[in-house]
Amino acid sequence: MRLRFLLALALLAGFFFYSWRGLGDLFRERGRYTDALGLIPAATPPLRFGVPCLQELAVRYHLEPKQATCALCHLGAVHGGNFNPFGQDYQAAAQRILTGMEGTERKSIFQLSPAQVRQALAEATRDGLDSDGDGYDNDLELLFGFHPGDAASRPTRPPEVLLAYRERLRQAARSSRLESLLRQGTGGPVELGLWGHPEGAIPLVRLERLALYQAALEAP
Repeated sequence: MRLRFLLALALLAGFFFYSWRGLGDLFRERGRYTDALGLIPAATPPLRFGVPCLQELAVRYHLEPKQATCALCHLGAVHGGNFNPFGQDYQAAAQRILTGMEGTERKSIFQLSPAQVRQALAEATRDGLDSDGDGYDNDLELLFGFHPGDAASRPTRPPEVLLAYRERLRQAARSSRLESLLRQGTGGPVELGLWGHPEGAIPLVRLERLALYQAALEAP
């Protein structure tokens, strides 16, 4: 009986040790988190649950929690191991990082640290990488609320228009104008058609984020 108690105590202690170590990594990295435009995304709370890459995507692109599901990377049942094109590109980036890790016995993407998850996602969302081949790169689709691994989820506006919008938003971020607008708060309805969403659509990204981008484009 005593042996079982000691064994249970040891297991419990191990659980708390690794949990606190993981929380330490998370808090150390959280202060460095920036979104896709280089802003600290304090206005966007993380998901209540989810795998690390999904959490990071939600923070980086200010995704709507109900829309930010495993379907961003997976096809059908998650445990089936079937990935959509975006999921395949993320997994390939993660495996390249794992290959370079010394002493890695088991090649699991869950071995990545928070910083390495960000590195893999940065590679999977680099400019020009269009996983689903719909003519809009992954970063552009995520930034404005579309699924990067589903060719049926694509903007109705020409890619050159949205590329110009992204460049203007990046300039606004570099000049701190976007941060200033974020502090002021933005009101008013979001014009979904501006980003290529049909009327009544539910974008992947939070509406208040699209409102911020809209205000930045309309500002003189």
